[in-house]
Amino acid sequence: MSLIVCSPSTQNFLEGKKFIVNNPPTKDILKLQGKYNNVVAVGGGAVVDTAKILSSNPITCYPTTAAGATATSHSVYWDKDNKLNFNSYIPKEVIFKSKFIESLPKNTLQYTKYDAISHCLDVLWSKDIDKLDKTEVEDTLEQLTAPKIKPIDIIKLGHKAGSFIQQVPTTILHALSYPITGKYGITHGKALGFLIPPLCRIFKQNINIKKLNRFVDVDVNFIISKAQTYNKFFNTSKSINLDILKKELNYEKNQLLN
Repeated sequence: MSLIVCSPSTQNFLEGKKFIVNNPPTKDILKLQGKYNNVVAVGGGAVVDTAKILSSNPITCYPTTAAGATATSHSVYWDKDNKLNFNSYIPKEVIFKSKFIESLPKNTLQYTKYDAISHCLDVLWSKDIDKLDKTEVEDTLEQLTAPKIKPIDIIKLGHKAGSFIQQVPTTILHALSYPITGKYGITHGKALGFLIPPLCRIFKQNINIKKLNRFVDVDVNFIISKAQTYNKFFNTSKSINLDILKKELNYEKNQLLN
């Protein structure tokens, strides 16, 4: 029988022994790495990442967000406020079920769309973009930002965007997002929703997205300093002027605080 790794909101979708994930995995999950042979994940990025760590084999996924973990061989876990990676297998099968996302809250859908969009932007801004079909990435980004996109299509495109970061790792958006999540407990997708507009201004990237209504009073100096501890911060095709970055992040923050 399969182990069903799920969240509280997806635990009734499939029958079987359950492992319920309430939060993104921490280093404690490594105590259980590879313990199960047959694992099925039903949920978002934290669920899929946990399932990949628990399994000794490639897993089956029923994604309910656009996190893209269904297309990568690594899992994210946390040691206090430090983001770390665990290398495993790319899932062997990904199944999309519209009924599994019918109750997905609108803000959760919006935040996970930010994540998929940021995967496209990060690889477009990467030094290594030539490893991908740039036109395919741009087409995926255009579809994700279409005004009347269906929820299930956001999930499918998130999987596709995940396949991009399997080949070309994320860059500055994700490097900046980790300190926001680690220090302030802000979800990954929401942190990216804050970061996308100012970084698009810096990279002169035309994009049409629904912006956040408000945000918390984050310490921009801390975020930029901590982000530079991740190598991906520096893996962009354009050199980043830190003063301009600080100015743009503070501008965005003040717009959302007022």
